[in-house]
Amino acid sequence: MKRKAAPRNPKRSIEVKVGNTVIKIYRSLTRGRELFTVAYRGLDHQRVKRSFADLHAAKLEAQLIATTIHNGELDVLKLTNADRSAYGRAVELLQPFRCPIDMAAQEYAQAAGVLAGTATLVEAAKFYIKHHPTRLRERSVTDLVEEMLSAKQVDGMSARYIDDLENRLGRFADKFGAGGIADLTTAEMQQWLNGLGLAHRGRNNFRATIVLLFNFAKSRGFLPKNQPTEADALSKAKGAESPIGIFTPADISKLLANADDSLVPYLAIGAFAGLRTAEIQRLQWSEVKLQQGYIEVAANKSKTAQRRLVPISPNLASWLLPYTGSNGVVCKLSTINQKASDFARRLNVEWPHNGLRHSYASYRLAQCKIAGEVALEMGNSPQMIFRHYRELVTVADAGKWWNSFPSKQGNVVPIHAARPS
Repeated sequence: MKRKAAPRNPKRSIEVKVGNTVIKIYRSLTRGRELFTVAYRGLDHQRVKRSFADLHAAKLEAQLIATTIHNGELDVLKLTNADRSAYGRAVELLQPFRCPIDMAAQEYAQAAGVLAGTATLVEAAKFYIKHHPTRLRERSVTDLVEEMLSAKQVDGMSARYIDDLENRLGRFADKFGAGGIADLTTAEMQQWLNGLGLAHRGRNNFRATIVLLFNFAKSRGFLPKNQPTEADALSKAKGAESPIGIFTPADISKLLANADDSLVPYLAIGAFAGLRTAEIQRLQWSEVKLQQGYIEVAANKSKTAQRRLVPISPNLASWLLPYTGSNGVVCKLSTINQKASDFARRLNVEWPHNGLRHSYASYRLAQCKIAGEVALEMGNSPQMIFRHYRELVTVADAGKWWNSFPSKQGNVVPIHAARPS
């Protein structure tokens, strides 16, 4: 009678599979200790067995053998035990990334050659991730514009600056508001910018505002930091700078001599102190310090949100002297600039855009020859003063400008105001 074969123990072997290649690990007991044997067919098709006291080590060996056989690399199996162990660890580490070991070695060699010993591959990878984040917070253009305007208000920027920013960014948000800031491209923004029909200076001002918005997005984590933005690539409009329009000494004397009481302070302060129209309109008589010799432009009334003191020249003091004791705002008309330009046309005097302030800068720089000093008085940068106003007028013309006094001064009370030097 034939003996029945012992039932096969399904737990006696473990299979490790790579592709169609299967390597088995057999369990056994030797002197009461569990042993794990990896068995496979070698180069000569002879059965090869390798035993391990540790299941994990046996699985690594089986994984290595299955991979090499699957890849047709049986020569790897001739490696020393140490090399085979290193190869097995490498295969195990690369398995989650589905990267062949030869490709990993090739990329490592290339990267190491680029770094040339300046950093490790891990350090380079960490630096890249820091400067090329893959996860950014999303923000729509509309929401970002509102957030930026609120931030500028908290920073104490002037109302005029906020209004100007709101106007430009509002038009930008009308076009791109529904989209995310990270999704905008240079091409679509450039097309929109070109279609505004602005002169080169106006277009460049719009561009600067858009760049400001994108930089704000970077600071809030909506765009990668330390990287150029799509807005940075917007082209700057090129064109000849519009000539600076100024009044002659004869022009300003004619205007002041014929102006009524509502216009004289505006004309005189603009021409001889260089305040912006909006700053003059916000100016209170209490901030015109005739005795002390300066006009105080408060931070909340300045375009740059910075307080400054502008010297009162002797001729300006003479024009303002009749208003001593006045209270409230210096200019009560909201349309004072329009009234002044209409008045100038009636006198056949050309009214250049921003002419009073341009005139002050030109004649003041010709007089003192220090761009930084004029910049402090005007709330501008020295570079801008030097670039736009240098050598526009002669020293002789500057002397006439600062000697423009009322023709009938009457009994003038001594005023402690030094002529700008």
